[in-house]
Amino acid sequence: QIPLPTMTEDEELESSALKIQKIARGRKARRGNRRVSSPKKALASEEDMAAAKLQSLQRGKKSRKRVEEMRDQKAAAGRIQAIHRGRADRRVVLAKKEGGLELEVKDIRKGLSQMARNPFTLRHSYVKLDLNNQAVKTIDAISQFTNLQFVEMNNNCIADLSPLALLPSLLTLDASNNNLTECLDYVVPECNESNMFADGVTAIGSMLHEANLSCNKIEKIRDLSPHRFLHHLDLSSNNIKTIEGLSSLSMLQTLSLANNQISKIQGLDNLPLISLDLGNNKLKTIANLDTLPRLEKLFLNNNEIESLAALRGCHTLRELDIGTNAVSIIRQVEFLVNISKLAKLTLMNNPCDGLEFYRLRVITRLTGLAFLDGNAVSAEEKVKAINLYGGEGSDLANRKAVWVKCFPEKEFPDFLPPFQEVEEDVVAAEEKKADAPTKGDFRGMFADTGAFVEGIMSTALQRAITPTTIKMGATL
Repeated sequence: QIPLPTMTEDEELESSALKIQKIARGRKARRGNRRVSSPKKALASEEDMAAAKLQSLQRGKKSRKRVEEMRDQKAAAGRIQAIHRGRADRRVVLAKKEGGLELEVKDIRKGLSQMARNPFTLRHSYVKLDLNNQAVKTIDAISQFTNLQFVEMNNNCIADLSPLALLPSLLTLDASNNNLTECLDYVVPECNESNMFADGVTAIGSMLHEANLSCNKIEKIRDLSPHRFLHHLDLSSNNIKTIEGLSSLSMLQTLSLANNQISKIQGLDNLPLISLDLGNNKLKTIANLDTLPRLEKLFLNNNEIESLAALRGCHTLRELDIGTNAVSIIRQVEFLVNISKLAKLTLMNNPCDGLEFYRLRVITRLTGLAFLDGNAVSAEEKVKAINLYGGEGSDLANRKAVWVKCFPEKEFPDFLPPFQEVEEDVVAAEEKKADAPTKGDFRGMFADTGAFVEGIMSTALQRAITPTTIKMGATL
């Protein structure tokens, strides 16, 4: 017989505790399974379980039915909304074909939003109106809502903005995609000697800050002095040929004249413009931009510009888009060297962007660029641009020093010779052209008075001029 192992007192206590725990867990498990001792209790338990199953099935059927009903309701609502939107769209299309609809007061009330206090009576009133895409052709009814400050009515058939003269508090106007032929052709009453006692309180003149008149049929910019507080003006996608009528806008900061037929830059002298867009016009030369003291963003893309010489005086430029033009010489960017704040330059789609080492040659001249043609200028590109010409700061000296150290008896062969510029110095050529005497300026052709007299005498001899004429020339 094998003797049983003896247990210590602690081990016996631990074993007894484990047995007690097992017994307790068995009791809980039996109680959880709802074991019954009598048949009546077992039958009642089975009936309860069957009723619970029936209830769950019934609840499941009801919930599924409710979900299906909600799905059908959403689908029906979507179809109704689509039909309504389709009817509204068809109504707008038909109205546009017939020339547009008359604006009514009920239509205005549907588009009112955003309440604020009246500056004169301090009463609350609606200040924002949305009439976008309503096929409206006249806005006479808007004159009843004199407290409006923000009006949006793009994509309509409006041809006349004169009713806006009765809205002295108007700050923002969006009338793009309409049939306008005049630029802000309304004048808000302003206090003067004739009406100072009757209307002096409310006749404050135009307070318009922002106007969007793009995509219309405007051919000429009228005098905008009645709207002297304009900050932003968008006249893109019209038929404008001449820049005029803007000289009195002493607060104008943003001007867009893109997609027009402008052939000459003029009429912008001394305006405080920060952003100017003249893209997609008929410009062949750049002029009169050095008179804009605050210009930071200039867009001249999609024109026929060949030279950037006129941009030398634009010292505040930060962003320049000259893409899709006729710039064929990379060295034209040398006219931009003194513009220290220039960080973004777009020169793509010009004849020069296909030349050898295009990006590196531009980066070499404009070391402060952060973006060129929409792509960030990396540190690696800047190092390559320095090494391209092999000048001061390049790796040429280091390569030569390493070669001499390793091969002191052999001559250093430069396998990466510096790039030789083949284009002419356009800056020097422009300065020489500027210093050249104009036609008929004989005094500029001679260094001193004696040479001038000799020139006059030689010219007189060639043309057989009388001595009296020579004497007169000497006197001059």
